[in-house]
Amino acid sequence: MATRAGVLLALALSLTTTGARDCIELTLPGKFDDSILNRTFLNLNRRHESDFGMLDLWERFPKVIVPGNATSAQCRRDSQLFLEGLDRLELWALKMFDATAKPPSGILSGNANQYGDFDECLDIADTVRGKYCLASLEVSLDRPGYEHLDYLIHSGHYLRSNATDMGHRVPRYSSILWGVCIPSSCSSYDLEEELSQRLSGLGISVRVQNTMCTVKDVKRPYSFGKALSITFFLGILLLLSLGTILDDGAEGTTNFEKLLNAFSLKRNVRKLFEVDEEARVKGVDAFRGINALALLLAHKSMAMAHNPYVNKTHFSKVFGMPWAVIGRSAIVYTDSFLYISGFLNANNLLQELEKKGTIDIKNRLISRWFRLFPLFLSLMLFCTYVLPDVNNGPQWNLVVEEHSRVCEKNMWKSFLFIHNFFGFENMCLTHTHQIGMDMQLYVATIPLMLLLWRFRRLGWSLVAAIAVASTALRWSAIYWYDISMFVYFGITVQKLLDAAKYSYILPTHRATIYLIGVCMAYFLRNKKFDFTLSKTQARLLWVVCFALAAATIASPYRMGLAGYQYEHAPAAIFAAFSPIVWGLFMCIMHWGICNDYAGIGTALVEWRVFKFFNKIAYGVYLTQFPIFFYNVGVQRHSEHYTPLLLFPVPEMLAVLATSVITTVAIEMPFNKIYRIYFGKPQTNKLKEK
Repeated sequence: MATRAGVLLALALSLTTTGARDCIELTLPGKFDDSILNRTFLNLNRRHESDFGMLDLWERFPKVIVPGNATSAQCRRDSQLFLEGLDRLELWALKMFDATAKPPSGILSGNANQYGDFDECLDIADTVRGKYCLASLEVSLDRPGYEHLDYLIHSGHYLRSNATDMGHRVPRYSSILWGVCIPSSCSSYDLEEELSQRLSGLGISVRVQNTMCTVKDVKRPYSFGKALSITFFLGILLLLSLGTILDDGAEGTTNFEKLLNAFSLKRNVRKLFEVDEEARVKGVDAFRGINALALLLAHKSMAMAHNPYVNKTHFSKVFGMPWAVIGRSAIVYTDSFLYISGFLNANNLLQELEKKGTIDIKNRLISRWFRLFPLFLSLMLFCTYVLPDVNNGPQWNLVVEEHSRVCEKNMWKSFLFIHNFFGFENMCLTHTHQIGMDMQLYVATIPLMLLLWRFRRLGWSLVAAIAVASTALRWSAIYWYDISMFVYFGITVQKLLDAAKYSYILPTHRATIYLIGVCMAYFLRNKKFDFTLSKTQARLLWVVCFALAAATIASPYRMGLAGYQYEHAPAAIFAAFSPIVWGLFMCIMHWGICNDYAGIGTALVEWRVFKFFNKIAYGVYLTQFPIFFYNVGVQRHSEHYTPLLLFPVPEMLAVLATSVITTVAIEMPFNKIYRIYFGKPQTNKLKEK
């Protein structure tokens, strides 16, 4: 017995580096006795109850975690077998012990999240089968003298969270994730009770969700939705194969031949890489490309907050620096897309009004549906029914499986383009709230443009009233719900969700910048600002333009610094007026480019890369988050954080490649299907030309 205990002690020292006193827990009797362990931990709790110190966390944190007092008799028997096997140095038992996370070095540098060994745990299939669970530990040190220690243990409180917060899209940054390997017969409730008892008196609360436990080769139940999804994707593959193989270069004469041509990869790839030199509104492609890149990096930084780092406090320090305001002001980049959408929608509607004097509403709505829905539907089906079976990992159940369950329950809201009215917690593909807003604002723009066309004074009065009301709604939402449109340092996850639910994802609150785009389209088409500037005036125009942009982005920088305490006034001012100031910046820049005042910036604005990116922009927007969270879900171990991780070349190439594939395989074919079955005959188009 002494020899076995000595070997176990050596193993513990090599694995945990926690000191010789851990042998209290490792030198276990040959026969498991619940009362011995219970009395031992009860006495330790009593002894340290009055003089609690941080060293208790190291001394008393359990290294051998097994639900010995489980509700299930089978779990209790398997726990007994595990302890006996550990005493006899059986390999499977040592693997179960080895796969469980241990207190590491560097906790005060942010090395708190410990996944253990996910794969080693799942590979245990001997006397007892392994189950991997990722527990959430909430450490509370809110007592005088522990403030800085609390700051370090929670990795700088970049975001404040707790175990009950939604974690599948917004990270539970303040929670400590702890990987535990237990017998598969034990439940998450058994593990939660065991950890809660063992950690009582240490200021640590525990939550273990059943969905955060994994057993090898346990597949999701087959469902009608999964069968439908597989059928849908097989149908797409069949059409792509037939269309590509049977494409002889000739234009089809029947609708079926045209349908196959629409799914020809050869045609679509060639069309994708042909830079269309048709007359387009100058600057739009560059606006979209630059803002898409900025938003991509902002989204990546949020996904990174899910990952464990050995120096996670450095992560907080970097994003608490003044320059990080560029990323924290991400709402202005989404405002840019709303401006572009408002401008293009109004411009197209005005073109139709100039030609016909009316708008074909039915045709417009069908066209919009074919533009947005097929690729949107494909991604929802893939993320809901296919992606969960592709891989696994410590956080896979949280960021992939849990999101799949949300989609399965709430996908119908996305089908109707109303999903942005139900908050992030109940939204399938949370980043697609912009699609819902865009569709709703587009539908509202049609009668608005008709009104402007026929009753100009009444129309402009309505535009002004809506813009003012939208600004007032943003201001009042800040005061009513104590929220902020700027991601200030130390914001809680719940406040982020509230900000989205009560303002950020609502078209009523975001209409101002959209209407600025509508107004700009009207003024440019009617040449309301058609005048000439001297070189000095043009330079002054650009100075004013970029000053407005810098003021919008940098004005709330103080809110992004560590230690910031929330204030209503700065948050309300930023929420209410940043869309207006940013809209003025967009208008001035847009007018300057359209009137050839870009100077040396003309080459950048007309860069062919932006014209190519415009064709895959929708794919980039939709596919980035599934790729980001796929990588979060499969991550096994902590890594060393550096700011360069914000620019992961392989991941960005994956986003680019996936966007190209989805564009040529789904988006372009369905756009052609619309033209085949709902568009005007080619002869009519030639007559119009």
